[in-house]
Amino acid sequence: MTVALVGVGNLGKALVESLLAASYRSEDVILIERAESDRAQLSSRYGCRVEAEFPESVRLGSGDVIVLTVKPQDAEVACLSLKPHVSADVVVLSCMAGVPCEKLMMLLGTRKVVRAMPNLGAARRESASALYIPDSLSNEEVQHVLSIIDSCGKGWRVDREELIDVATAVAGSGPAYLCWLAEQLENVAVESGFSPHDSHALVLQTFKGAVSVLEQSSERFSELRERVTSPNGTTAAAISVLDERVAAHHVRDAVRAALRRARELGS
Repeated sequence: MTVALVGVGNLGKALVESLLAASYRSEDVILIERAESDRAQLSSRYGCRVEAEFPESVRLGSGDVIVLTVKPQDAEVACLSLKPHVSADVVVLSCMAGVPCEKLMMLLGTRKVVRAMPNLGAARRESASALYIPDSLSNEEVQHVLSIIDSCGKGWRVDREELIDVATAVAGSGPAYLCWLAEQLENVAVESGFSPHDSHALVLQTFKGAVSVLEQSSERFSELRERVTSPNGTTAAAISVLDERVAAHHVRDAVRAALRRARELGS
């Protein structure tokens, strides 16, 4: 089975690494990358065939998958160039934010289009990925798509395509939100006397420890927060400021803005 990745940016590289770390051989993976400066490096790094455009000599068929990881604004150009290579037996897995299946089906001339939204964790096989699979795929094709998604972390199959946009706003952009919060914690530590190196390490270990506790218990986020917030203590002082300034509303508004943008990309 061949997997062809179209667009090998950060997400594309993460997916390649996940596939090769799983059960896929480098000779079964084709990388399509327009940037000439990146192609030699990709070939050396992964040992895969790397091309500027889909090679005429390759004939895809049953069991083969094309993965689209180009930017949403490049969707039409990418699909038009791929259309001659998409037979009725080829599955297209789109990892583009906002571009709906129906539009991709029209551009590619096939009903076998799946949407997924992996995130930054794919680089360490820890992605939180939502995916929508239409009824046009066979059980075998569904299992193949699921194996690709599972190779880079954990997948959640949704029964409505619009939930992919929600996952984009929550999980796709989620690592950036966490990094933003980490920046604020790190800045206060530096301002208050810690070295930049120690500030970074302190915040990173704090996040790792909290995630570890949550993974090993059945506690909800709110329950852990309440458990570590002693009355009149330091955490309570911080939370009171966030509550006074209605920080929860602002954060939710920010995530809703990401959701609106995901939907705008689709229109």
